[in-house]
Amino acid sequence: MKKKSLFSRLMQKNYMLFLFAVLVSLIIWIYMSFSSPNTTTTFTLSNVPIKIELSEDARSQGLQVFTADTPKASVTLSGNRTVLGLVSENDLTVTAATGSIDSVGSFTLPVTANKRSSLGNFSVSSCSPSSVNVNVDYYKEREMPIQENIDVNVEDGYNGAVTLPYSTITVSGPQTEVLSIDKAVAQAKIPNKLSESKEVEAKVVLLDENGNAIDSKLIHLSYDSIKATVTVLPEKKVSVEPVFVNKPDGLEITDSMLNVTPSEMMLAGPESALEEIDSVKLESIDFSKLKNEKYNFDKLGIKFPENCKNISNDTTADVSLDLSGLSTKVFTVDKFVVEGLPNNYSCVVTSKSVDVTVVGTKAEIEKLTASQITAVIDTSELSGKTGSVEMPVTFRFSGVSTCWACGSYQVNVTISQK
Repeated sequence: MKKKSLFSRLMQKNYMLFLFAVLVSLIIWIYMSFSSPNTTTTFTLSNVPIKIELSEDARSQGLQVFTADTPKASVTLSGNRTVLGLVSENDLTVTAATGSIDSVGSFTLPVTANKRSSLGNFSVSSCSPSSVNVNVDYYKEREMPIQENIDVNVEDGYNGAVTLPYSTITVSGPQTEVLSIDKAVAQAKIPNKLSESKEVEAKVVLLDENGNAIDSKLIHLSYDSIKATVTVLPEKKVSVEPVFVNKPDGLEITDSMLNVTPSEMMLAGPESALEEIDSVKLESIDFSKLKNEKYNFDKLGIKFPENCKNISNDTTADVSLDLSGLSTKVFTVDKFVVEGLPNNYSCVVTSKSVDVTVVGTKAEIEKLTASQITAVIDTSELSGKTGSVEMPVTFRFSGVSTCWACGSYQVNVTISQK
């Protein structure tokens, strides 16, 4: 068997000596720590919550203490090293004295730290901070509309519209600060031009009545940011066109006779929908109520396609119609025709004639005769009614294409069952 070298034997001996020295040192340290109760040291305990509590009278009034975060203190302790190693925040009471506070306001409160533990051999040396700032107020919760203020930049020929997933936001906190809020807005800026829809994260900002941002850590929001949808659609300019009912097919309405304001509007919508739209229509104008005069129709409603958006912000249009260049004449019509009568009923027109005012171009009015006019009686909605009945009539014209009957007319008929 090979003998160990001298070097190996020395190393093994020194290693054992080292372990022995460490063990002896540890025993001496433990002995000194427990056998020297009068030996003191210091230790700082951090993040100890500061207790702030109003008086019972103040709380009964509804007053509360508001702070940005839970205030915490660093407490320096002195005492036996071993004892200090066992101290936790549960062994201390750190309080901010509220005194006789019984009103709304901002206050600076002194902070003190005291031991409440049965552990001996330690004391409180200092506490930091020595004071805290608090707000005392009534709690207020308020729901208010959320408005969008998103800077949207789109490519030419496109329209960008912003929608928010929520219409309201709840704010809460000190009453004084909550009531100072004039509006809540979702703010964001999109630096690049868009040609397609996009979602963007918008920050909620509170504004006062002067439009200044309210930066308060005491106000709580039901959400701090909101995901807004920017819908980008192509846009198209279309004409605004009036709709005429009971207008003769042959009557041409020239540009000098008609004016529509606004005459054009901008729409935004899917490209497939815009390709089929060249105009939007107005509420109808009934020619049976018009004479050869000038007319102004204000605020006629505009009918927009359901899948398109009005981006001109106009919902009505004004129409001026000049029919003063036409002529008018009264004709006595004695030719009647009854329509819509069931086969098992008969109808006798007891009115011999009806005088009707006719409007048209001068050339056609001059050549028109009463024999070219037929009074039409529609009985399809009588539902089996018999006897003497007063019925509305409309008029048909032959040989002319620009004439119409102005006004409403009725004649007497007698209906009987066969």
